[in-house]
Amino acid sequence: MKHPDRWPTSLHSQVEAVFHSIRSIRKSKTNATQGIRSFGSWKIYRYEIHRFAEFMLLKGRTSILNTQDIQDDMTDYLAKKLHDYVENKRSRQTLETILSAFSKYEYAINHYIEMHLPDQPKLETEELRMDFYAKSKKLLRKSSRKFDNRAYFDPIGLIEAIPHGTYQLQACLQFEGGLRAEGVGAPSNRLLKNPLTLTSLRGIINDPATGLPVGVVAAKEKGGKETEHYVSVETHQRLKEHLEQYGKLESDYVEYIEAINKAARKTNQYVSGKASHGLKHNFAQERYLECVAHGMTHEQALQQTSVETSHFRLRETLGYTRGR
Repeated sequence: MKHPDRWPTSLHSQVEAVFHSIRSIRKSKTNATQGIRSFGSWKIYRYEIHRFAEFMLLKGRTSILNTQDIQDDMTDYLAKKLHDYVENKRSRQTLETILSAFSKYEYAINHYIEMHLPDQPKLETEELRMDFYAKSKKLLRKSSRKFDNRAYFDPIGLIEAIPHGTYQLQACLQFEGGLRAEGVGAPSNRLLKNPLTLTSLRGIINDPATGLPVGVVAAKEKGGKETEHYVSVETHQRLKEHLEQYGKLESDYVEYIEAINKAARKTNQYVSGKASHGLKHNFAQERYLECVAHGMTHEQALQQTSVETSHFRLRETLGYTRGR
């Protein structure tokens, strides 16, 4: 391998070298699409990777550019972390931060290889990161913070407990796409008519965060502003069939809320005042973590979640993603 002059021999110094190559603080998103633009993220990601470098040192590694060694070490490191977190009842949010740091680490290493060592194999860890993301969702609780979480602990069970097809479909849209009650045709102001119709369907696209196929549903919410929401292809098809049969999706707000509350009581999740808004909190928390797991920074994930929940001030969105 031929490095630029003064390539450091210390693993920690090598980490600094590749990370500084993608430091993009104060640069615009257009000019630094994948660089680290946030000082907070910069500090967190470097901290996590330096801890990983200590793990590599214990295994006798001398270079961060041997991509096969890094992949093997990442596998062992994440397995150890997951085991420790399960044993100590830690939350998955901490592991998500490590996965996000590894995503940027991969980009930093591959950026360095592309610039200086084009014949060197690149690092490919996305499948590994997605595997541990799935395991963390199964084995770890969402958060270790102790506060009143307005999200439901079992939103899918709650939705399945709603017997009425219209109300269940509306709840699915709120949970999967982050729509408000008024966005699914159940405005609290009974004088406002805001049903979903066939014109609300905008087809199937690739999710901007995950790259997987999703259905697009456009809804008018919060002052009449139209927002596009992403739902599963199955729910999109179910909505299409409903609209083709009935022409629109709408319901009485009070009756819709009562249907959700009944299902919440049936599944031991009822809390006064939570109702349909709890499903929106479920969406925001899951969407934020999903965006982070697929390589977005904290700020990028927050911004994406903010748009999809029809919030345009990040402070509001923080209340959803933190469970308040």
